[in-house]
Amino acid sequence: MTTVHCRRSVLAAGVAVLAMVAAIGDASAGQANGVPVERAITSAVPAHDATGRAPAKLGAVTALGAGESHSLALRSDGTVVAWGGNYAGQLGDGTTVDRTTPVRVCAVGQGAPCTRFLTGVIAIAAGSNHNLALLRDHTVVAWGENWGDLGDGTRNNHPTPVRVCAVGQVAPYAKFLTGVRSIAAGALHSLAVLDDTSAVAWGYNSFGELGDGTIYTRLTPVRVCAVGQVAPCAKFLSGVRSVAGGWVHTVAVADNALALAWGWNYAGQLGDGTTVDRATPVRVCAVGQTAPCERFLYGIRDIAAGPVHTMAQLSSGGVLTWGDNFTGELGDGTFTGRTVPGQVCAVGQTAPCERFLYGVRDIAAGDYHSLALQPDYTVVAWGSNGQGQLGDGSDESRPTPVQVLAPQS
Repeated sequence: MTTVHCRRSVLAAGVAVLAMVAAIGDASAGQANGVPVERAITSAVPAHDATGRAPAKLGAVTALGAGESHSLALRSDGTVVAWGGNYAGQLGDGTTVDRTTPVRVCAVGQGAPCTRFLTGVIAIAAGSNHNLALLRDHTVVAWGENWGDLGDGTRNNHPTPVRVCAVGQVAPYAKFLTGVRSIAAGALHSLAVLDDTSAVAWGYNSFGELGDGTIYTRLTPVRVCAVGQVAPCAKFLSGVRSVAGGWVHTVAVADNALALAWGWNYAGQLGDGTTVDRATPVRVCAVGQTAPCERFLYGIRDIAAGPVHTMAQLSSGGVLTWGDNFTGELGDGTFTGRTVPGQVCAVGQTAPCERFLYGVRDIAAGDYHSLALQPDYTVVAWGSNGQGQLGDGSDESRPTPVQVLAPQS
């Protein structure tokens, strides 16, 4: 067995273990809630309604979120709709019935059939099977599967939104998390940046992805430790601009546009030059460094996390990637993983690349593929392509970016 196949087998084994644990957790949570896990799916929408008109399109959408098998959208009126898989209540409509068309997310405290719906939402985030919404008053609500990632002090799934507790609270809590500036979701954990530029996290934590120096799951938010701290931490992370959650790792942009990471590091997705898991933040190495790194990654505009790879958009518009690369998701022309950042090749290049992506406006990380929005507002993609996710008209994986094609009609 080759080295790369060995790496992939270990990764697959890790995924299988967590999937098995998740399945057990789902069963117990459903039992605890006393809610039957309904697997019914609503009937398909006809091509035309009773009047002969085509169904209306979903419009007025300002933001999107995508989970393992569900989707959600924030609308311009501050409401949220969701559709897709719903076994854990991740659609927020008070049921566990899958939906093939969008349904409105219920208000806090409602039960099906809901008569009031969630309003005043200014941002959304989707984990594997849970969701977060940031409200206009800078508090947070959550719904769906609950490994502690709903932050309400329990492990019970919630098919309608509940309020996230304040730091240090226990159920039944009396104070809510306030002063929230932005939110993000990993697979089984949740994150928030506060107005004071600190960061908090809650949920699953077996790999240290909460950054509090421990590997204990947290049912309510805890503060993320500062770089170099060990539990119990005396100093906490500050100057945080943004955070992003991978499968079980977390990345952040902090003061001076510095890249930080913590959590699971099997494939080098933390970018510190090692494959050692980290329960508190470490600085991401600069391009070309080896551990122990002497220079670190600055000048970051945006950051994104896939399950086992990480992307960074530079202020200059370049794109860097690191971590797993089994399907070419790093975009450097190879299928070899990296423990420190490297540049993404330009379209049409082959390794060793001489030209690289530049002027990029936005980035996104899928499970095993990556995307970038170019200066001319066209899209390029690279990595896994078994289901056509690169949009280049083929199902062949690509280790360097290819142009996403326009619709045929």
